[in-house]
Amino acid sequence: MPSPLLVASTDAARKLVVLTVEGSLSDAELVETMRLVLPAVPAGHSVIIDLSETTALGQHAITALRSVAADAARLGVTLIIVCDDLARRSELVLADLDTLVPVVEALEHALPLTRAA
Repeated sequence: MPSPLLVASTDAARKLVVLTVEGSLSDAELVETMRLVLPAVPAGHSVIIDLSETTALGQHAITALRSVAADAARLGVTLIIVCDDLARRSELVLADLDTLVPVVEALEHALPLTRAA
């Protein structure tokens, strides 16, 4: 099984950092890399983690995502999770990730939430 790919991009005009995961997110290792990004996020910027290209979510990765969400709140960074697949999004909601950060279906649903913060 190929390793998942993490692609980071920024949008200075919208004050966004977007982390896109492609492939299977089955363990916490890649999520820990996302955690390292949080302290480097410029002041006033939001972070979107886009899991729409993720083919599977493992329980360890979901647990690590909860921890990253808690860290973002502690650091004052607005974090939003995007996942277009209903089954995977349901896994995130059942793990109560949505009690820490918004979990939305599409990037266009996340953008207004970054401006509201």
